[in-house]
Amino acid sequence: MRKEGKSKEKKQHENNIRDALAVLTEDGVYAMFVWLESKKLSEIRVGLRELMSDAEIKKYLLNGKNLGEEFDEFCENLQEIARDLDKLLFLKKILERTLTYALYHAKTEAG
Repeated sequence: MRKEGKSKEKKQHENNIRDALAVLTEDGVYAMFVWLESKKLSEIRVGLRELMSDAEIKKYLLNGKNLGEEFDEFCENLQEIARDLDKLLFLKKILERTLTYALYHAKTEAG
C-alpha cells in the first residue's frame, strides 16, 4: 500500500513536469511561472529558480542581479529579461532543456 502511494506521487510529479513543459512551449516563460505559482508546484519552481541563479546565467540575464524570492519581484525581473529577445530565447531554451531532462528522470523513477 505504501509503495503504491510513492509510485502515484512519482507519477504525479512526472505529470506536473510534463504540464510545465507544455505551458512553457505553448505560452512562454512568464506563463509557465504563473502556472507553477497557481498550482503551488514549489518543487519545480524552486528548482528552476536555482538554475536561473547560477552565477554565469544570472550574470548574462540580469548583470548578476538576483531574480528575487518574492513572486512579484521575480516577475518584474522576468519582464526586464523579456526586453531583450536574445536573453528571453536563451532563458526559454535552458528551461525547456532542463524540464526535458527532469521529465526523463521522473519517467525513470516512476517506472
